[in-house]
Amino acid sequence: MKKLRVFLLAALLALTLPGCSFTGFSVQNLMSPPKVNADQQNIYKLLQGTQPDVTFIYPRSGAYRSAIIMEDFTGDGVEDALGFHLLEETDTTGSIEVQFLTKVDGEWAALSSFTNIATQVDRVCFGSLGDGGGQSVLIGWGSTAGSTGRMATMNAYLYEDGEMREYTLGPYGEMTLTDFDGDGINEVFTIDKYVPAAEEAEASSAQARVYTFNTGKPEEADSAMADNSISTYSSVLFGQLSEEYQGVVVDGATADGSMNTQIFVLDQGRLRNYPVGVNSENYTNPFSRPSTAAFTSRDINGDGFIEVPAVTRLPGLPEDVSPDTTSYMVEWDTFRPRNGRKMSLYALMNVRENYWFQVPYRLRGRVSASNDAARRTVTYTEMVTAEDMSLLLGSPLFSIRVFTQSAWESRGEGSGYTMLAEQGDSVYGIQVLTQDEKLLLTIEEIKNSFQMITE
Repeated sequence: MKKLRVFLLAALLALTLPGCSFTGFSVQNLMSPPKVNADQQNIYKLLQGTQPDVTFIYPRSGAYRSAIIMEDFTGDGVEDALGFHLLEETDTTGSIEVQFLTKVDGEWAALSSFTNIATQVDRVCFGSLGDGGGQSVLIGWGSTAGSTGRMATMNAYLYEDGEMREYTLGPYGEMTLTDFDGDGINEVFTIDKYVPAAEEAEASSAQARVYTFNTGKPEEADSAMADNSISTYSSVLFGQLSEEYQGVVVDGATADGSMNTQIFVLDQGRLRNYPVGVNSENYTNPFSRPSTAAFTSRDINGDGFIEVPAVTRLPGLPEDVSPDTTSYMVEWDTFRPRNGRKMSLYALMNVRENYWFQVPYRLRGRVSASNDAARRTVTYTEMVTAEDMSLLLGSPLFSIRVFTQSAWESRGEGSGYTMLAEQGDSVYGIQVLTQDEKLLLTIEEIKNSFQMITE
């Protein structure tokens, strides 16, 4: 162990000295596990080629974050590999190479390689984009600069006639794979951002697009206008909206941090954006929410449908208190393109502490919350009706507090709390503060619905 510590210290010191490097190492490479088997060694040698050093490039988002990704993209039942590394820099910029490798008679061999002038890889996806049996590869090439914020460009790589072929789809701000028609073959959904007018060019509206691969090559099936006010995309999901419709749900934030949600469906071959009327003078989005209520769409209750959040500030909150995620009643809605929104449930959320619970009917519109973030405690209070029919703060109902494991073991139950859940080093406890029998039954409903926030 002492020798290992000395070696790692020496390696790190050498990497910080001008002109010093270890062959085959970079700072990013030190993040990777050691190459421990022959397959990994052979893949590494092929990626290295004639270069003395290899600087691996890691995708910044998505499900695949490794510089070397194993996947059967040829469809022969044997894992293939693809790897990203930096090519030698020019006077102005470097470029990234992606190499596709296959195993032939037990030996790794280079299949195809492509270079891109991007400074980073945004993401990698695999989808069934045709009937060849393999997993086609989608790569988002991007940089942190550009008029669309991330300015990523999506390319598709399809295995055809013994080689990989590259097709360019275009720029995007976010993307996801879809299967609107349920035929088992994916489409690609992309959404970009508004580009202001330049001196010699007109402004470009934000657009969502759907690409299909029915002819073996990507084709833009249709497009729809997207919200020009969105500066950052927070979440994009494809899934079931209702029994009848599947769709893409896109959450995004404007320049001031407020959020809204757009829902895209493919209806009779046309891509449509709901709520309708985006970018028009009188457009309103019922899912608009302030930056302090930055909830993203999800299947909150596990019923198989994506729910979209709409928020209302809780009554009884002091005007001089800065709101946070505990300060809102969240109405989670399912969306039906022909019939509009339908309420699924009401919830109170605490994103910082990663929990939520369903609000029983009795307390809807009649509960407030006070969050003591330092003590990791939220106290929920009943609202009562005054003689003039206004709502006033009544008596506290219950508190939810988050303890560390050691704090819970030493004083949790002794301080009047009952455990609701555990997650990692955190224990979630509830303390009932009311003696009203009807409210005690309501609090039991809350205990039973308490859940952790999951992605």
